[in-house]
Amino acid sequence: MRWPFRFGGKWASVPACLSCLLRKFIPLSRPPRILRSLRRLLIGLLLLAIVPTSGNARTGWRTHALVVNSLGGALSAAQDKAFFRPFAAQMGVGILRYVWDGDPRPRSGHAGRAWTVALMEDSTARAACMQGFLLRLGGAPGSADACGVPAMREGIALAWDRGRIPVAPHWSDFWNVVRYPGKRGLRRDPRSTLEIALMADGVAPADVYAVLGTPEGVARAFRKLSQLRPYIEWWTSPAESARIIKNGSVLMTSAAGGEVTAAGTGQRDVGLQWEQSLDNGLSWGVAPDLDRAARDRARSLLHFMAQPEQVARFASLYHAHGDAGSVTPLLMDAAFWHEHLPDLSKRFADWLAAP
Repeated sequence: MRWPFRFGGKWASVPACLSCLLRKFIPLSRPPRILRSLRRLLIGLLLLAIVPTSGNARTGWRTHALVVNSLGGALSAAQDKAFFRPFAAQMGVGILRYVWDGDPRPRSGHAGRAWTVALMEDSTARAACMQGFLLRLGGAPGSADACGVPAMREGIALAWDRGRIPVAPHWSDFWNVVRYPGKRGLRRDPRSTLEIALMADGVAPADVYAVLGTPEGVARAFRKLSQLRPYIEWWTSPAESARIIKNGSVLMTSAAGGEVTAAGTGQRDVGLQWEQSLDNGLSWGVAPDLDRAARDRARSLLHFMAQPEQVARFASLYHAHGDAGSVTPLLMDAAFWHEHLPDLSKRFADWLAAP
């Protein structure tokens, strides 16, 4: 497109005109690379002064957009295709999607963005609800389940490098570093990690929470973890759990099954062992300090995501579990973790910090 500027009797774009003018005033004695960089900088500054911006329009658009926090990786990509893009197109509402750590608690000095709807673990949603960090959507005032809207269940399985271990291992093999030397991946969080430690120590899945609910059971889980401490590579997000097995950083890892499946072939032939896997519930929470219009937009999105056709589309994009009926996973107990997470998180942090 021609801009209404002439230089030397010829039509030219704004940058071209500015470049010609700058050649007249910037000495050519400087090295060519420095000269080009200086000219680009000056052109950019002049364009900012000449070309009007749409800052007010952009600010207004952000003000009326839904800000959605999710957990990143293939999960967020599938949600974007199945939920967010179709909703935005149908409703004419902008959606800004960000990756976050799943913790809605206010933190001192935290510079995070304000959000509208966020995906988090069920145990996190229960605690946040009781502490007033989520909008109460229904239920009794003292209910811990009145805030989170069920989103999905994520399978956590044992992922391993099939190029080095041809037969599917179990959690007991996960601890056998003599027979299977190499790094192991575990989540840097007591949730899922302590359950896995107890199953590796011989506790039946049906008994895990009864054992973990006692001081002796907690001590047993941490003793088991201590046996593996030098070999552990910690992960903090579902996407990272898949990445460390795909790039060969670990021989085996606990991992979000959907992320491993979505990662494709990658650098390794990775298998998933679904026996003694865990099933973790995830929920959507709504920020508590929204105005009425924002709350209505949030509820519209939650309703849209719950429609059967959207649920089916998401399931076709993100395979969070193994073959239906092949195994019975251990359902992660949100009520247990709501009650015990503060104490076990402190115990876990102290264990990590110990020499």
